[in-house]
Amino acid sequence: MSAPADLLVVGGGAKAAAVAAKVHAINALGLARIALTIVEANRPAASWMGLNGMTSGDEPLAITPIKDVGFPYESGGAFGELGAELDRAMLGFSWQSYMLDRGGFARWVNAGSPGIRHRDYGAYLAWVLARATAGVRIVHGRVRRIGLGAEDRWSVEVAQADAERARHEAHALLLTGSGVHRHLPHDPDAAPWMFHCDDKRGEFTRIPADRRTEIGIVGGGEGALSCLMFLRALRPAARLTVHTPSLPLSRGESFLENRVFSDPDSVGWSGLDLATRRMFVAQCDRGVFGPDGLAAISYDDQCRFLTGRVVHLGADGEGVRLDYASPDGPRAERYDYVVNCTGFDLLEQLRGLFPPPVRAEIERRSGPLWDLPSSTELRFGRGLEVEGLWPRLHIPGLAGLTQGPGFANLGCLGLLADRVVAPLMVGNVAERPVGDGRAATPV
Repeated sequence: MSAPADLLVVGGGAKAAAVAAKVHAINALGLARIALTIVEANRPAASWMGLNGMTSGDEPLAITPIKDVGFPYESGGAFGELGAELDRAMLGFSWQSYMLDRGGFARWVNAGSPGIRHRDYGAYLAWVLARATAGVRIVHGRVRRIGLGAEDRWSVEVAQADAERARHEAHALLLTGSGVHRHLPHDPDAAPWMFHCDDKRGEFTRIPADRRTEIGIVGGGEGALSCLMFLRALRPAARLTVHTPSLPLSRGESFLENRVFSDPDSVGWSGLDLATRRMFVAQCDRGVFGPDGLAAISYDDQCRFLTGRVVHLGADGEGVRLDYASPDGPRAERYDYVVNCTGFDLLEQLRGLFPPPVRAEIERRSGPLWDLPSSTELRFGRGLEVEGLWPRLHIPGLAGLTQGPGFANLGCLGLLADRVVAPLMVGNVAERPVGDGRAATPV
């Protein structure tokens, strides 16, 4: 074990890239000495590249890439008078800088600044992580368990590629990623005809290509749309049915919605009642399809949508019987295969990382967390940390309802980094070097 890091990040994706860029800028400007460790099991931005789960990397990115790792470039809210200097340094990690570095900026602008694919965004994130080096270390391995070490530090056990296990300690922990798929009630004998949104793409080749198949997709968000587009390309003859609690909406991208994602304080997000916040998230994030994705299936007569909540799956010969509560009462459909795209459960993933004694100690310090009813709001502080817990445990994927919807996705990566990194400045202030700090911008 090396010296403990100030912050350890599990996962090398978009949130990790944003935090790494901010830490690099702070260290390079001489504002503080912050040590960041990122643990990534595969390779940086692997999920965006189509190396994890069902996505191929060819899906359209739901937002404009201009909302990059520094967006919204308003660091003054967290760092005061240092904010403008930090924002200038962060421009070295912007999407524009990346495109200039690749020699494609003018071509992209002249084409009307078109949307990009997941894999294009993944390449950008990998570029950021390769350049954010000041105080930043990337460890290649898979986190196996997390405990509480000495002096109120997190102790993280990592299985590395060479089969060796290493232990890393940190004063604060940031957990990223989507989690594991949510449970969909089903009989055990229906499992052979079920897939889940985090299955590898190769597993779907079990669906026969030599005959027409009926496939049910359960879910109403981007995961369900991504699944639909992937299966349409993989099995063009299949008939696809999407089961959603309500008809999915397309993302409107109005100025007000975008403002809420990038600046939740502008609408006093934390002061809104719970029902209003839940409704906004449901209508503008979780229960929506991107317009580009909808356009791709707009003329597909082998695709249909059925509203209602799926309650159970059972085996039906060489297939699945899907029971759902429709607006007109109980209904049932038969499918050759069903894909569970109801979303991910981050807490379930955390249960696998934290041993029972550690989970109990976390609840002793912060209050109930693991087995609360799904309707209960989890409380997070302004730093996207579990409220009342020390050492800090940042979980942006769960903090969106409390602190702002953009923290659970790509809506405000720069603001997310501000919220997580600002507390690390306390006790880490360094003597600033002579000069204007412009060396902080990577070259």
